[in-house]
Amino acid sequence: MRTSNYFKTLGSVLLLSMVALLPSCTKDDAGLNLTGSINLRIVNGAEGSGSQDFFLDNTKVNTVAYTESTAYASTSAGNRQGQFRAAGSTTTTASANLVLESGKYYTVYLGGSGSSSSVVATADDMTPPPSGKARVRFVHLSSAAASSIDFAIAGGTKIVSGLAYQTASAYNDIDANTAFTIYAAGSTTAALTIPSFIQAGKIYTIFISGATTATLSYHVVAQN
Repeated sequence: MRTSNYFKTLGSVLLLSMVALLPSCTKDDAGLNLTGSINLRIVNGAEGSGSQDFFLDNTKVNTVAYTESTAYASTSAGNRQGQFRAAGSTTTTASANLVLESGKYYTVYLGGSGSSSSVVATADDMTPPPSGKARVRFVHLSSAAASSIDFAIAGGTKIVSGLAYQTASAYNDIDANTAFTIYAAGSTTAALTIPSFIQAGKIYTIFISGATTATLSYHVVAQN
């Protein structure tokens, strides 16, 4: 794994989509299939958190340092308790109830910083982008950034406006080798520039982290 802004091995609002009812599946009252397996990856996006052990239902899954990520791994669907703990200890950094629907891909992030750290979980779209395009979404995990931020194609128009803290944007189909600029929502003053890196056919999540404006940074998780 490369511990840099670009992680080729890489990944509190849980984005869920409904599936058609199938007679052979077990559903809960909300109509979600919670029987079977899902694919889960873990990302530590909380500056100053130190290495974190991630647990599902009190069973340790993996350990991630700040900016690091795991690969996707299969685990059981269902209503699961996710918990980040300081590595090697029983001290809980942040926890959340996760509703994980069978057959889907999810990323669970530790976001924020210090005592304000929290769990942010996303459902990950693995649908290939159109020919010649890349698919990109953004996740706002920085406690130092504005409460809402905008993302624009560098030198061009904004493609995501008003992305709130601890939320994820929709996916956008983007030309390869596109660079991006980040702004406080409604501002025209760049807060951060993300250089060109994306490749056609790839799916990316870019998450923003940092506990201070001096350490505001971006990190790229390649989903495929």
